Order: sequence, then structure tokens, then C-alpha cells
Amino acid sequence: MDQNEEQQVERIKEFWAEHGKGIIAGAVIGFGLFFGWRYYDQAQIDAANAASAGYQQVASQLQADADNAVVNAQQFIDEHAGSHYAHLAALQLAQHAASNGDLATAVTALQQVVGESDDNNLKAVANIRLARVLLAQQQYEGALAAVTTAMPTAYQAAAAELEGDIYAEQGQNDEAREAYQRALAAEGEALTPALELKLNSLATS
Repeated sequence: MDQNEEQQVERIKEFWAEHGKGIIAGAVIGFGLFFGWRYYDQAQIDAANAASAGYQQVASQLQADADNAVVNAQQFIDEHAGSHYAHLAALQLAQHAASNGDLATAVTALQQVVGESDDNNLKAVANIRLARVLLAQQQYEGALAAVTTAMPTAYQAAAAELEGDIYAEQGQNDEAREAYQRALAAEGEALTPALELKLNSLATS
């Protein structure tokens, strides 16, 4: 080995003596973060898959009106509070409860979606359904508040028609007529076939 090579070897030794521990520690941390993130990602995927499977089970139980379906649904909603699957389960629970005349449970479930979801479409569906349930309970003020909140364009026609129904139920025909006209002019798709009949009946009343 010539003198130049010896000098290079000595410099390498000095470099590792000074920086070697830091380089090794950095490498260990880097590998730890890499595999840690991979583990975290997999855990997130596993949790999402479990939540999806749990939601499907809850929905099937509610549709079949199985024993303990309501209890299981409420437990799932509590365990996954704030998640998209919890909100979907709450919509299913509300539909089941309303179909069985348990309007109080339906209102609670729908209010939970409205209050917690950051999905505007999901909130619109929940608000429209909430307004229908409150209308059935003759809670007109609450029903109007639910149906007149800001909604995506696709839901505005259905909301305006339901607003007209609420006013018509109270005998406020001018307000009902205006709401039905807005429903006809809106771009949403969820209009009922009876909308024009409702509007025509007000014109002759």
C-alpha cells in the first residue's frame, strides 16, 4: 500500500471515528420510520376493512329486522364515532327506526349525522330525512330548519318540495306554492311525480 492509499485509509478511519455513530443511528432511525409507517399504513387498512365489514353486518341485520339489530347498530356507531361508516350506519338505523314507528331514535340518529359528518352529500340526505321525520311529528319549525339549510345542487329540488309540504301542512299556501315553484325550477332530480298536482291544488284552493 503506497503512502497516498495509507493517507486515504487514515482519513476514512478518522471520518468514521467522528461520524460513524451518527450515520448508523440515522440509518437505524430511517429504517425504523420506514417500517413503522408501513406498519401504520397496514393497520389503517386493516381497521378500514374491519369497519366496512362491521357496517355491512349492521346494515344486513337492520334490513332483516334481526334480534338485537338496533343495539348492535348503536354499539357500532359508538365504537366508530365520527367515521364515515358510523354515519352510514346511523342512516340505516334511522330508516329502520322510522319504519317501525320509533321516530325519536330516527331523529337522534339523523341529528348525529348532521352534526358530525363533513360530507355535504351525506348531510343533505340526513337533513332531508330528518325534516320528513320531524314533519311526521308535527315539529314544523325543526323540519323547516333542517330542509332549508344549505345543500348541494342535486338535493335542492327535493328539499324545496319538502319545504312546500311543510308549509302546506300548516295551511300556509302562499309559502308552499313558492317552495313548490322553486322545486320545479331547481336542478335536483329527486322530485316526486305528485309535485305538479300539489302545486295545482294550491292554485285552486
